[in-house]
Amino acid sequence: MFTDSNIIDIVAQELQINMISMDNIECKVTEIFLQLQLNQLGSFNNFTKQFRSDNIRLYNSQVQQTKLEHFSSFIEINQCLYVTLNECIFQNNINSNGYGGVIQISETSKVKIYYSNFISNKCLLKNGGAINFKNTDNLGTLEVNFSAFVINQAMQSTGGAINQKKVNLILKNSQIQSYRAQIGGGIYYQQIVPDLVLSLQKGINQNNTIQNNYANIYGKNLGSNLRKINISDKDIIIQSSNKISFNQNSLEVQGIQSGERIIFKKIKILDEEGNLVYIPPIQNQSNLSDDVLLIIRQIKIEITYDQTNNQIQCVGDLKQSNYQNGGFSLAEEPMQKPLSSLHLQVQLNFDECKIGQIHKQFSNFIICESCQEGKYSLDILDDECKKCPDSAKFCSGSKIQLKNGYWRSNEFSDNILYCSFNPDVFLPQSKQSKFNCARGYVGIICSSCDIYGEIWEDSYTEYITSKK
Repeated sequence: MFTDSNIIDIVAQELQINMISMDNIECKVTEIFLQLQLNQLGSFNNFTKQFRSDNIRLYNSQVQQTKLEHFSSFIEINQCLYVTLNECIFQNNINSNGYGGVIQISETSKVKIYYSNFISNKCLLKNGGAINFKNTDNLGTLEVNFSAFVINQAMQSTGGAINQKKVNLILKNSQIQSYRAQIGGGIYYQQIVPDLVLSLQKGINQNNTIQNNYANIYGKNLGSNLRKINISDKDIIIQSSNKISFNQNSLEVQGIQSGERIIFKKIKILDEEGNLVYIPPIQNQSNLSDDVLLIIRQIKIEITYDQTNNQIQCVGDLKQSNYQNGGFSLAEEPMQKPLSSLHLQVQLNFDECKIGQIHKQFSNFIICESCQEGKYSLDILDDECKKCPDSAKFCSGSKIQLKNGYWRSNEFSDNILYCSFNPDVFLPQSKQSKFNCARGYVGIICSSCDIYGEIWEDSYTEYITSKK
């Protein structure tokens, strides 16, 4: 047990160390001053420095060119009030199995880092290429000033430089560059949106440089919860021709009918920097950390609707977690009223059923079903499609294509007549006919001549020849 102690100048260079630890220091130690020099130790299995105290100050310290095979991290800080790192260098270190390439912090109130450099450190399996700082109960603060984080990596996990949970990050006069991680190439944060991010959203840089970071899945510089989904109108397929418009996060479809199928071919998910999320194929996920796998498996797209509203129902492929060709695909059949899908609100303005369609009962809903080829309907009140008549060459929807020799008064009539006395003037199959009549003929059953040229532009009269 230590009381009101100063611990100064722990030095090890070019040695083989089995384990150095200060574990479970009781709360009577109110302050620890520590200068740590660990250089070129090579690879070792059991090394960690664990601290618990009200106040820890680590100054003018170095941890360089070392590899940790087991335990959490080179420096582990747990349940402390205040921690200060000043003029420290952490370079070319590898943490093979633990959290944080150099430092693991948990359940700690406030950490300040001044004039320190974290360069070329790697956390091979878990979170935080340089620092992993996670609180569960209380909010923590990480304040970084005049420091550099360069070329650190969280190879298979999150937070190339810093991984943090329930921690507010205040970053000033510092640089975070050339980091790599699966998610959050520079910084990955959870639960709390840090001051750094809020300032950047307002265009306040605080003299920081955050650039040239890389994330395989999403969040090149900054990574957190996914923010937005996006879809192009070219990737929306609707049976009929409809007007589709976008307004911010809202998509509106005009003129859709109840029961009509909508296919969203490629729904894209974007991170907070507006970049497309990439999900690696399952065969390439075996080496990813458990945290990253959990995040991937939670990513899915789903169409939801107000189930308390008995005027609406959606059926079809309403949920999808299978990422293919840069996005997700969904298909649905909405039945009256709007719906919303994740953060992309889709508003559907329904039309009534049209001529050529019949009302069909689906559970407690009515859908509009088009008459297929070989059938037709000309009455909006029809409850079933009618069989195409023998006098027609083709039928579908409200269209009836008559055979030559047959006549009807207009396209909305199925009262079809055959002209036995002069069938050659009834030419509905001919592209040269007008109103199904041969050239020069007009009127009911094509029985009149176009004397005034109102239809055919030229004047036509009846020519009668006598028979001898």
